[in-house]
Amino acid sequence: MVSDKKMQRVARTMVRINFGVKPKDVVSIIAGPKSLKFAEALAYECFMVGAQPHINYGSDELSLRVYKRIPDRFLKFWPKHAASDLKVVDVEMVLDDSNPFVARQMPQRKIEIRRKATKKFREMKERKMFKKQLRSALIGFPTEEDARAMRVPYARLDRIFWDTLDVNFQRLYVFNERMRKLMRGTRKIHIVGDRTDLTLSVRGREFINDCGIVAKEKIGYMNLPAGEIFIAPVETGANGTIYFDLPCMYHYGKQVEGVWFRFRKGKVVQYKIEKGLKDFEDIIKHASGAKTTIAELGIGTNPHAKPTGGMIIVDEKLLGTIHMAIGQNKLYGGRNEATIHWDFFKTMGRGSRVYADGRVVMKDGKWMM
Repeated sequence: MVSDKKMQRVARTMVRINFGVKPKDVVSIIAGPKSLKFAEALAYECFMVGAQPHINYGSDELSLRVYKRIPDRFLKFWPKHAASDLKVVDVEMVLDDSNPFVARQMPQRKIEIRRKATKKFREMKERKMFKKQLRSALIGFPTEEDARAMRVPYARLDRIFWDTLDVNFQRLYVFNERMRKLMRGTRKIHIVGDRTDLTLSVRGREFINDCGIVAKEKIGYMNLPAGEIFIAPVETGANGTIYFDLPCMYHYGKQVEGVWFRFRKGKVVQYKIEKGLKDFEDIIKHASGAKTTIAELGIGTNPHAKPTGGMIIVDEKLLGTIHMAIGQNKLYGGRNEATIHWDFFKTMGRGSRVYADGRVVMKDGKWMM
């Protein structure tokens, strides 16, 4: 398992480089039962630079009890405490401490009631992120339950996760900028590969450099581990088919594998799911808004990332892969309003190509520079 020394080193990098925490910054650290030790490491590093951290606790076990027993009318209440915190918090670190075996029991219908009730709060938060008045990140965290759900050894998942975080972020920024320059001004992207022939319009849209340094990010929001360039395609401009070979574990423990989509004018009009069809349909059934509309195209750039077997926040950063999402994308330049944002992953192996306005920019999973 990760050593205390390495965990503390990663925490120091997060506080000083990723978030750029300053003296007197109010820092909210949201953690669960498995990530409390890391939350304490982050809090210590915040104290060391003169910031004011506090740790907020939650768990899937508590959420399950609440969602199963609380009346619908209570779920519609305004999140007064969170809205109050939002006025003073400068930095938000959300540790994704999950137990998929518990989370998948949560009633999707009630989750959607709560999402709709808190929509205005999320919009308030997004406005602060756009202005960089709030520096926020979703930070993955490997748990034994995640590993068991994905059927991978926990020691392997733990090692991959911390190695993916332990990267030179300045070099990652420079590499991503080279990729963005290569793609600048592109109007149409054509993806060809295994069971895949898909065109995307990206005219007027810009690739974003997800390098893990909030000072260099376009907005005040990022994921950690970092390492991709991504774009919000034109919402009506996706046509054709694409097959995602890598497994994916969505939030609330929902898992899918072997996903095939047919897009027409930006929307999924046909799909096949080799594993997890019921999970996929449960999410889609209860979600609202532009839930099956193209939202994102991302290309992984982190040299330390390796496949985990479904941990989204790591697998979407893999070199030699692309990922696409459906649903919400307003936070980074799109127009979709939805209660979900769901990523799916594809290995760009032998015979695959990515074309930008007819130029081959990726061949067999390697950038053509």
